[in-house]
Amino acid sequence: YFTDHGEPVSENPSPGNIAGGITTLEEKSLGAVQKAGHATVTDVLRYGERAARRGLTLLEAPGNDAVSSTALAAAGATAILFTTGRGTPLGFPVPTIKIASNSDLAARKPGWIDFDAGQALDGMDAAADALLARIIEIASGADTAAERNGEREIAIWKRGVTL
Repeated sequence: YFTDHGEPVSENPSPGNIAGGITTLEEKSLGAVQKAGHATVTDVLRYGERAARRGLTLLEAPGNDAVSSTALAAAGATAILFTTGRGTPLGFPVPTIKIASNSDLAARKPGWIDFDAGQALDGMDAAADALLARIIEIASGADTAAERNGEREIAIWKRGVTL
């Protein structure tokens, strides 16, 4: 895709991805697929299409946080579970539940983070129950960290390379 648009691939993975240990686009993509677990893919959507089936759906969009999250909202997502190892203050058109992958990040950025997944090291079942409880709270009307901070960004994908 990058080379089709005459762009170098050197900025992807991003500097943040590289600092986190990702060295290739293939590793980045495999990490994204792995987050789906063992669910069967039921549909694949082009950018701008709405989800019409239940189940795991793949969506064509760039990896840029703002563009991909806006695309999820446009496809019909009513909440976004946003995992992060470095933290980001961004919020999007639907409740964006920021899940810190480690307790250090959650402690350093408490105003940005909705859930500390680092607690899974102390017990996966308890962490899963706590995450589900937090999702239910937010789905029932509690504000996310981004909403409390007034963060609601929208970014539309222009065809071409987006980093």
